[in-house]
Amino acid sequence: MKRLYLPAFALLLATCAFAVSSNDAVNTVITSNHFVYEGETYTPPNVAIEYEDKSYWVIPVTAGQNVVTYFPVEAQTGQLSSSRATNRGLFGLADGLRELQRLKGSISSNSGVEWIFTQTYQSFFNEMALELSDGVYKLNTVESTLKSSGVEVDVSALRVQLNSLSSDAAATASKISAATQAENAFVTEPSSLAFSALSGSFGEVFDSISQMQSQSLIYKSDLDKLKQQISVANTDAQTKQQLFALLEMPSQLSSLRSYSIYSTQIKGSIDSAFSASSVRLDSLLAEFDNRILKNESYGLIFGENEKIRKETGFLSLAEAKSAILAKESRQAWENQLKVRELEQDYSRASKFYDERNFVQAKKSAQSAIENAVSVYKAGRKKEAAPAGISQDLLFKVAGILVVLLALLYLFNNRGKLKGALTSQPEGVDIYG
Repeated sequence: MKRLYLPAFALLLATCAFAVSSNDAVNTVITSNHFVYEGETYTPPNVAIEYEDKSYWVIPVTAGQNVVTYFPVEAQTGQLSSSRATNRGLFGLADGLRELQRLKGSISSNSGVEWIFTQTYQSFFNEMALELSDGVYKLNTVESTLKSSGVEVDVSALRVQLNSLSSDAAATASKISAATQAENAFVTEPSSLAFSALSGSFGEVFDSISQMQSQSLIYKSDLDKLKQQISVANTDAQTKQQLFALLEMPSQLSSLRSYSIYSTQIKGSIDSAFSASSVRLDSLLAEFDNRILKNESYGLIFGENEKIRKETGFLSLAEAKSAILAKESRQAWENQLKVRELEQDYSRASKFYDERNFVQAKKSAQSAIENAVSVYKAGRKKEAAPAGISQDLLFKVAGILVVLLALLYLFNNRGKLKGALTSQPEGVDIYG
């Protein structure tokens, strides 16, 4: 029971060694940013991938059953990797690991094919090596029996073939053991080195089984020739039957054909899966770049923006746009040209974002930010005298006021004026 807990405990220790956990990496990509579309799914990584002396949590994002792209988060800093060369290596390893696990799952559910990198197959080839060694003694028995009957046969070539097959079977068992260990190492601690070891060890097993199958066919052909020679030999029928029984193909060698078929099918599936993975790397990398633009565009349009906050006091472009273009304040801004451009660029940015044209969305959002800042720098319009009062009108009003004042004076002094006008002057005697 203790052995069963060791791999899990080792994996737990490895996870604790990272400053950033798998869940932290998922939160960075899924929760704290806007890389993923609605309806897409993600799988939290169980193991970190090592690449160029650094460890990364590589998160696959899928649409249906297909991987759209990966997000590599450095396990020590929590930063998203921006190096295309590094990402190419990481994506290749992550996709290779995913394909290997998918392939094993499909083979396990398919009764017609068996995964050969197991303890069962290692034991099979070890047992084959022992059985073929016993076959050499049977050949010696056949040879001595025929000689005692006066029949000369040469089984030395068959002995050499059986000894060679026995050695190859033992070597194949060792190669399967090495391949199993390499597979486990790649699955638990994926890296370029581990993947290379996996590919190499798998290839050695495939080649070894294929070579053994070819050798077994040659051995069977030569064995049939010996049987033919015995069938016409001058010896009794009972002896012939006993010799034929000794010359039956070893049972393990007869089963090799089925295992060779499994090996060929698995090799074809692995080669096809890894080849397809290599071909789609460019597409995965291009989509990753596109998701970076998506997140940047979203941030410029809807997220908090330092330039907007510093220059306008608002937190985001969306907030500044709403305030500037509000019905009650739209006409109050001095720079009406930039007000119109802000409206146009913001509309374009939103439209391009919805259309997933993030290059243009980013450009339009950046222009909209500059427009909003320009509007705020120019400020609001200054208050002016009421429109429609001309200088001529002012003179006319002043003249009317003068006339009114004169009339008012006359009205208030009408008694004095009336007396002055109606009284006669005293007579003067010019002769007196």
